[in-house]
Amino acid sequence: MLFKAYYNNANGPLVSVATDELYLMAAECKVRMNKIQEGIGYLNALLVKRWKTGAFVPITANSQAQALDIVLKERRKELLIRGLRWPDLKRYNRDGANITLTRTVKGQTYTLPPNDPRYAIAIPEDIITLSGMPQNPR
Repeated sequence: MLFKAYYNNANGPLVSVATDELYLMAAECKVRMNKIQEGIGYLNALLVKRWKTGAFVPITANSQAQALDIVLKERRKELLIRGLRWPDLKRYNRDGANITLTRTVKGQTYTLPPNDPRYAIAIPEDIITLSGMPQNPR
């Protein structure tokens, strides 16, 4: 079975923040502020809508670290294929996660270490020309 899903509306792909992402942001923020039960509450409010009625078992956490791990895993699952992993990786690495990406393609291994300048997307040349701003280091 293939998974084919993305947010769409009559005018094309959705390019705004969706409700599920807001719940995940609130959950992560509350947990990071050590308001664990509030954060898990936001997560459970979202996840109950993802299960068949009566099948959902609320998530619990005993520590801030455990709660954060749960929220970040759910974020990764919920926001699949929406292009939001890249900014998350940048943010997590900025905060000390030290995530290194490694991929091997046709026998060649490529590595992107934490906080590498290659995380920055090149600014289009027409914007550079119009604004005079410097290009992102790459």
